[in-house]
Amino acid sequence: MEMEDISLKCHMAILYLEIAVLGGVFVKRFLLSIFAAATLICLCAATACAIEIDAYSAILIDASTGRVIYEQNAHEQLPPASTTKILTALLTLENIEQLDDTVTAPDDFVNVGESSIYLEAGETLTYRDLLYALMLRSANDAAQLLAIGVAGSEEAFVDLMNQWASEHGLTESTWHNAHGLDNPSNLVSAYDMAMVSKEALRNDFFNQLILDDSYTIPRTTEQGDTTVYNHNQFLELYAYADGVKTGYTSLAKSCLVASATKEGLRLIGVILGGNSVGSEASNYYQEMAELMDYGFSICQGVTVAQAGDVVDNIRINNGLLNRVAVTLADTVCFSIAAESDYEPTVEYQLPDSVEAPLLAGQEVGTAVFTDEEGNKVEVPLLVNEDVPRYTFGLIFGEAWHRFTNFFLW
Repeated sequence: MEMEDISLKCHMAILYLEIAVLGGVFVKRFLLSIFAAATLICLCAATACAIEIDAYSAILIDASTGRVIYEQNAHEQLPPASTTKILTALLTLENIEQLDDTVTAPDDFVNVGESSIYLEAGETLTYRDLLYALMLRSANDAAQLLAIGVAGSEEAFVDLMNQWASEHGLTESTWHNAHGLDNPSNLVSAYDMAMVSKEALRNDFFNQLILDDSYTIPRTTEQGDTTVYNHNQFLELYAYADGVKTGYTSLAKSCLVASATKEGLRLIGVILGGNSVGSEASNYYQEMAELMDYGFSICQGVTVAQAGDVVDNIRINNGLLNRVAVTLADTVCFSIAAESDYEPTVEYQLPDSVEAPLLAGQEVGTAVFTDEEGNKVEVPLLVNEDVPRYTFGLIFGEAWHRFTNFFLW
């Protein structure tokens, strides 16, 4: 009986030992799994925090779709300083007929001060001249006169600014003036400012304007012509930079809206509440460069379609042609994650038919491109040739032309 007890105890001991060993292996594997998961989380956190922005608020977006690539306090309302002038320029370009139309400073015109070209009451300048003064010198009096020329008064122009923001779904902006000098009611989020800039950069003249080094404004006053110079040092400091606007007030601190294009991919960055001017003035330029580098490192540009590509044809009613080819108005480039093979989708919005006459380049529909996050780009669809209207006189004239050519030859 004692031997049986000893044997039983040995078997039990061996069983406990096996369980302990197996348990140890399990525990070891469990601990290794936890370690691996923790490492992965740390790596992901390190990737997410691959850049550090000292400025209070920042955002980086794809200029085509508006897809957000990076953000930090991007939805908080802050004073925008002279980056306000991006919206002023955009609304001017959307509401005037010709850049060389003129606007005259009214007799009661009072310069708001600070950065200016010293406009005088009764002085007449073109919208082109005022836009250069606005965006290169950041002239506050140019912003005032543009507002008057576009809307009739500065107050009416502010209403236009807020209306535009509301129509475009930008709910984090409350505009109070056209120039950006400090006012408790003149506030915008980095997100809204990025979206304003996205729309402005769709305008060809705006893109030219923000890149020019200097511009001379003809003046009829005693002070003579005025040459304005581009204040945006980011254009010189970053190889791929192609815009947009700087700003500074004591309340807003340094602000910068920048754009950069690399291999077809254009990004827009916004920094609000950056470092103060002086010895640290270049820091927010460096931060913007790091922000752009980060965006280009994790995104790749994919050209989805080229301007002029024929995408469909459309039936013509009462035209000399039964159908006409439809082409894309613009080249479309999307940002997608690096190494991704995702292909954006496209939907063509065209009527079944259109009435003649049509002119080459006339818009007849829209192509809607959508990326993997649901961001959309709408591109006009244009007819690629003239289509005269079918009339008896036109047909008779064409027949007579062919008849006479046949017998003359």
